[in-house]
Amino acid sequence: MHHTSRLARAVAAGVMAGASSLTLAAGGVALAGAAHAALIDVPPTGQPGRLVLSSDPYPAEFLDLSPGDAGYWEVGARIEGATKATLSLELRKSGDLVEHPRGLSMTVDVCAVEWTGLDSMPVCPTGAERITVATPEDDYATSSPTFDLEPLTAAAPEYLLITLAVEDSPEARADQTLMGLTGDMAVGLTASAFDDVPVRPGGGGGGTLPNTGGNLWALGAVGALAAGLLGIGTAFRISRKEEER
Repeated sequence: MHHTSRLARAVAAGVMAGASSLTLAAGGVALAGAAHAALIDVPPTGQPGRLVLSSDPYPAEFLDLSPGDAGYWEVGARIEGATKATLSLELRKSGDLVEHPRGLSMTVDVCAVEWTGLDSMPVCPTGAERITVATPEDDYATSSPTFDLEPLTAAAPEYLLITLAVEDSPEARADQTLMGLTGDMAVGLTASAFDDVPVRPGGGGGGTLPNTGGNLWALGAVGALAAGLLGIGTAFRISRKEEER
């Protein structure tokens, strides 16, 4: 698994749409949508029925992070109307929480089947593969490397686990400059099939597609998988929960 600066070379290209933010009152806030129940298909932002993304939780809002308590976000990707497609990943993150030296790190792993134990300690039953770790030093506000994943097939979806965590140390727990910080993140997935006739998404290729919801982003793309680069966004907040321990 490696990264490349191109978006599914020769078959898809685009730019990330804007991010969403969430502002809440200071102090510990209950996790919105905290219960992990099942992957839910997210509304398509391009031509429907090609690359299908699902999310657990959905909407993905992590509003009660604290040192030592990570948040887990599962994103599934599958294809319809094609037998095989390449798949690649991009990341976006911005805000005070992701820029703080002890702030948010994003760890991305992939599994061939759905993850178990998202409420406590996620496990990949078939063995996980590490894709990348994005630390506060990585500036992904407007761009990131592109990470190539295993190809998708109609019978073999893939499941990403994004672990969201801040530094777990006595210094972080005592660091008042962390408290109340917020941030945003998004993942973008590009799928490009080679066994379909290339289709141009409605409205033309390239450019930014309209934002279709508080937790969805899209990249306009021209490719065989028609608007193949989709993304899901999330909002998160560092809480004061450690003060209650």
